[in-house]
Amino acid sequence: MPQLEFEFDELPKKDIQTEKPKPALPHFDNPKCDNERLLNYQWAYKENGDQNALNYMYTLGYKIALKYISTKAQKNRHIAELCRSDKEEKAHNAITYIIARYLKVSDFAISESFTAYLYLRIQHELFYTRKVDKIVQFVDMETFRGAK
Repeated sequence: MPQLEFEFDELPKKDIQTEKPKPALPHFDNPKCDNERLLNYQWAYKENGDQNALNYMYTLGYKIALKYISTKAQKNRHIAELCRSDKEEKAHNAITYIIARYLKVSDFAISESFTAYLYLRIQHELFYTRKVDKIVQFVDMETFRGAK
């Protein structure tokens, strides 16, 4: 069987019909819920370059993240046992991750449910552990020694 030759100077031609146009960012004139408010902040940032929209997004997203965590804590004793600062840190990490995506990835946008995306980030913060986290454990020396 003869080997087929490939022209490295020629790039494959893109089929224009297969490329999907990017959906328009959602925008609500009268937002009725937190999700619509968050999507409006996204719209203000992406369409108008409004940096303050990210601040508003953080503030509202942080509050929602804390609500998600407290709801999870009612059903999961391990989450309920987290101290307040740990819960606040996880809420901060979840919303900060999303905002960092806007800053680092130019075409990042949430098209339907910002709150669902935030919920998934909270799940990640609450339940994901890295291998290094499993290896490194911080131990109170008095408890380790059996001191009273």
